Amino acid sequence: MKNIKNTIAFLLLAVILVACGDGDPSLQEYFVTRGENPNFISLDIPSSILDVNETSLDDKQKEAYESVRKLNVLAFKLNDANKSEYEAERNTVQDILKDEKYEELMVINSGKNKGVVKFLGDDDSIDEVILFGSDDEHGFALVRVLGKKMKPENMMTLVEAVEKGAVGTGGLEGQLKGIFN
Repeated sequence: MKNIKNTIAFLLLAVILVACGDGDPSLQEYFVTRGENPNFISLDIPSSILDVNETSLDDKQKEAYESVRKLNVLAFKLNDANKSEYEAERNTVQDILKDEKYEELMVINSGKNKGVVKFLGDDDSIDEVILFGSDDEHGFALVRVLGKKMKPENMMTLVEAVEKGAVGTGGLEGQLKGIFN
């Protein structure tokens, strides 16, 4: 009986040590620890808030839409009093996203607006899509698109559906309105 207790204690210790990792923060940990900071706005948005006309979606677009469960949004609203914290937080996010486990899909650099789209997973199944954009006048936003069995090729068709108006973003825009205004 004592051997079993020692073995269980050892296994629990091993699990705790593995879970702690190498000290590098994960994106999920970043969301959790910053969610209560008054400089951040945190939202969990279900995919059902998107206005979808399913009859205008093709099979791949419908599969992509159905694979998206929710969006986690974390935004830092910049003001005169928090400029140094903004710089530090933006750098922290950029450092997290430099990890090789995040595959880069796209880089956005349009003047003062900068952003990146990355994903976790492999070419067959995406675990999450990460969008990060910053503007040195307004702040930054970090979005995690979470789903189940998301496929890279289907995600591109979903973007096309949004562009063509088959997936309306009015409800999402309403949720996000006012973050940077």
